Amino acid sequence: MASDLLNLGTQSVLTAQRQLNTTGHNISNVNTEGYSRQSVIQGTNDPRQLGGQTYGMGVHVDNVRRSWDQFAVKELNVATTTQNHRQENLSNLDMLSSMLSSVTSKKIPENLNDWFNSVKTLADTPNDVGARKVVLEKADLTRQTLNNFHETVREQADVANKKLTIGIERVNQIAVEIRDLHRLMMKVPGPHNDLMDRHENLIRELSEYTKVTVTPRGNSEGFNVHIGNGHTLVSGAEASQLKMIDGVPDVHQRRLAMVEGKGIKAIKTDDIGGKIEAMLELRDEQIPNVMDELGRLAASFSYEVNKLQGQGLDLNGEVGGNIYTDVNSEVIAKSRVVAASQSQADVAVYIDDTSQLKGGEYAVKYTGDGYSVTKPSGETVMVDLDSSSSSFFMDGMRVEIREEPSIGEKLLLRPTRHSAAQIKMATNDPHTIAAQSFEASSTFAQGDATFKMIDAGELREFEVHISPTGNEFAVTDTKGKVLLAPQAYPPKEDVTVLGTTFRLSPGALPNDKFTANLTASEGDNGNLRKMLNIQTAKTVNDKQSTIIDLYHNLNTDVGLKTSTATRLHEIATLEQQTAQERLASISGVNLDEEAANMMKFQQAYMASSRVMQAANETFDTILALR
Repeated sequence: MASDLLNLGTQSVLTAQRQLNTTGHNISNVNTEGYSRQSVIQGTNDPRQLGGQTYGMGVHVDNVRRSWDQFAVKELNVATTTQNHRQENLSNLDMLSSMLSSVTSKKIPENLNDWFNSVKTLADTPNDVGARKVVLEKADLTRQTLNNFHETVREQADVANKKLTIGIERVNQIAVEIRDLHRLMMKVPGPHNDLMDRHENLIRELSEYTKVTVTPRGNSEGFNVHIGNGHTLVSGAEASQLKMIDGVPDVHQRRLAMVEGKGIKAIKTDDIGGKIEAMLELRDEQIPNVMDELGRLAASFSYEVNKLQGQGLDLNGEVGGNIYTDVNSEVIAKSRVVAASQSQADVAVYIDDTSQLKGGEYAVKYTGDGYSVTKPSGETVMVDLDSSSSSFFMDGMRVEIREEPSIGEKLLLRPTRHSAAQIKMATNDPHTIAAQSFEASSTFAQGDATFKMIDAGELREFEVHISPTGNEFAVTDTKGKVLLAPQAYPPKEDVTVLGTTFRLSPGALPNDKFTANLTASEGDNGNLRKMLNIQTAKTVNDKQSTIIDLYHNLNTDVGLKTSTATRLHEIATLEQQTAQERLASISGVNLDEEAANMMKFQQAYMASSRVMQAANETFDTILALR
């Protein structure tokens, strides 16, 4: 009897001791991040049958249980992924907004306006070589500012790539640590309460970088950890790795991929979540958008200036040459196309209409029957080539296909991506500024046809006559000498006579006459006045905006995105805090509760010790009877 009482007291003392140890463990880890409160689950020992009666045999420890809720943990992981994505996105937009608010950025519109002011000054004294030099100096200053700011933005893409590399390295490290934990759990008998806390801490850190899903494996073989939309990062005791691979067709735009054994599987940007998705969005969307809009400004400005230069006469009486590099030069036109390194395609992109020109990236795929074009908006359209020019036209650009790509091959068109870096000065000779306009008159015409000079050559003064029947036209000099025999009216293309080119639209009436005078006139500033109109003319965005508006619209767009990102970040932060509080209410250590438990288990320990003492005294008494 005393022996049974001693065993019962011993088990009770051991149970109370384990409860005290567990309570002490909880109190010690009250400030340990990710620690889950533990509690001892005790059970009654099997009773003993004696003399037809059932006698209890005390207590034992069934299990040490973690206070844990699967749904609360999953909710926190999801909230952590969203919050970190929003925070990283806000940080990136703040950086771009700061760049656009920098002194260097603000110099872009300032220098453009300074150039227009210098043109205005030159218009007062168009033959002043000194004023002409100022125009070129201001033009070069505008060029430098655009080049420098483009390079500043491009460098941020390099920074984004480095951050992305660091993030991927940390994800791979976490994968290895999780794998090692799984192996340890397989070797050590459970329960793995503290190991599971470490496991969940690693999962939570992983959820900062990407979406995470954890599923248990059978036969105590650990867990499967999936990232993004189902990509397996850890499978039990084996871990995969993330890496960056060359993009297709742009090898420099490296893509995220999962290495699984000997296979490599690419991962889409919107398929990963967390910080990594925000980094990819910065590199592939936000920075290119700034570069595209900056390039659209540079291309539109240089295109309009050069166009007017070609429609005027310089100080030597010659047709004005380009001030800036030609946006449709062969090298620049081909640089707008990105193809795979082994591609045989020969494609060039020319700018025909700046009012329709858009930024962004166009994906072109040759189907064998035509070309599938995915616009920056995501819209996909089918286009056919113009048989006469082997080209197709879209959004103000002419895409010339000289050598067809392979069937199924993908090409990328970036009409304005690098235009701010490609704008250069084409002249440093102040005499080449075309101050004088061509003079083309329709005074003697009754119809509504337009007569426009395109280029000036040897022929300086001439007349264009519409026949009495209205279906032919001829070109004569001012004395009536025929320079171009009667041709069909209206002409299908521009007309060139002795190097001079003009454009005549339909709408002329029989016997209408058009006159042109391309003789240099000292002091004329008609072409400079046209250049001044570039400052206020709405020539872009379907003729709804000025060129300088492109810069201000870019600032506004980034500012609005930053404002929206701020609100979304605040909401995501509140959701994460709520999820943390919910999990803390389940798994957190309450010191008041643990103090009460300590007293309760201490009393149980003392009482159990008293049972052992009673058993010992009883045993001693029995021995004394002998």
